[in-house]
Amino acid sequence: MSSRGGTFSAEEVSYLKTLPAVADVTRKRITYTEEFKLDCVRRYSQGESPVKIFRDAGLEPSLVGYKRIECAIARWRRTMGVPTTKVSKGKGPAGPNPFAPPRVDPVFGSSAALNAQGETPSPGHADMRDMLIYQQVRRIDELEHQVRELSTRLEEAEGHRLDAPAPSRLPQA
Repeated sequence: MSSRGGTFSAEEVSYLKTLPAVADVTRKRITYTEEFKLDCVRRYSQGESPVKIFRDAGLEPSLVGYKRIECAIARWRRTMGVPTTKVSKGKGPAGPNPFAPPRVDPVFGSSAALNAQGETPSPGHADMRDMLIYQQVRRIDELEHQVRELSTRLEEAEGHRLDAPAPSRLPQA
């Protein structure tokens, strides 16, 4: 988004319109649902980061913009009269996130739906090892996404592709 001066492409507008957290969107503006605004302020007051809250709703900072996220939360808190100090990180958000887009299980693919915590529901109690594996898979997926994003930024900044051969550092004979 930043490379286009804050405007969204037609494809991005179409994607944003599919999200439960978005009431309306134009090329330059996103209008969020009142429910999403309240959920954001509540979760932020419980100690969650604005970026995580937006990500959970399918609103990636690379698409929406970090500044837009920070300003939106600050504006909603002012409007709702919420104090500026956050409550300590207690038990976290209460219940599933109703604004989260459908998730795909990174291990089992699209056929296995994930619950709000990103875990594949299973009958009975899940084994703790399975829970740890799912959490690690999610974290790896998140980090791989971040690496791809940073690699793209680096390529743009350097003006060449990362897979191009690096110049030899051996002295010429």
